Amino acid sequence: MKKIAFIGGGTMGTALASAACRGNDPADVVVTDVVAEKAQKLAQALGCTAVATNSEAVEAAKFVVFCVKPQFLDGVLAEVKDTFAACAARGEKKVIVSIVAGIEVAHYQEMLQLDGKNVSVIRTLPNTACKIGKGFILIEEGKGLSYTEEDEAELMQLLREAGGFETLPATMFVAGSVLTSTSPAFIAMFANSLADAGVYNGLLRPQARRLALQGILCATQLFLSEDKHLEAFKDDVCSPAGPAMIGVKSLEDSGFRSSVINAVVDAYRRFAEMKNVK
Repeated sequence: MKKIAFIGGGTMGTALASAACRGNDPADVVVTDVVAEKAQKLAQALGCTAVATNSEAVEAAKFVVFCVKPQFLDGVLAEVKDTFAACAARGEKKVIVSIVAGIEVAHYQEMLQLDGKNVSVIRTLPNTACKIGKGFILIEEGKGLSYTEEDEAELMQLLREAGGFETLPATMFVAGSVLTSTSPAFIAMFANSLADAGVYNGLLRPQARRLALQGILCATQLFLSEDKHLEAFKDDVCSPAGPAMIGVKSLEDSGFRSSVINAVVDAYRRFAEMKNVK
């Protein structure tokens, strides 16, 4: 039996499959997608195996990662329900790994009728930087309830090349997921705005893009290196009547902080609605 299978070859499925192939023998990795050509192309690029159906993916591996859109999940679960039952009848251990936004562990348990079937369910949410091994994967705490410590340790070993991990209580999981998974979109918008301003001030576009991103990268590395309030870092840069302080005032006048807070709050609200998306 292979180690891990990915159902869905979109952005995150590709990112995680890539990480799995970097950290393990690609021969132990399986991919599938509703568009067969996409799965075949991905498998060829990674050196892993493409299968034609979701049921084949479940049959093939111990860990089965669901990387589909929420509105398509129930159809996929209906398709593989009997396969999980057949695997259980043969005494095979399976671990479901969900990266589907808004879908709780109980949904898999109910849809697949997992009671007594030796199937664990681990709810996770990664971000896109997993593609280059610099990502972050949040895991919803469920040891002893929906999965074992051994399941979690094995999953982290399989996906170690994706980046870092953190386990959060169920009450905090969605809040954490919003920050780690949606912030790349917000940061990309901010970085592009910085670059636009650089172009306005006379830089060439490639220079402005590189300098904006380097500024964000260097600042983030500094922030993570010291345990102090983020406002203190801002104060370190804002000398009296200096350019940074003038810029901070302009951002405050435009409602910068409240805009960011509202974006995260709205994203959090949407996460709660994802399971109802059709």
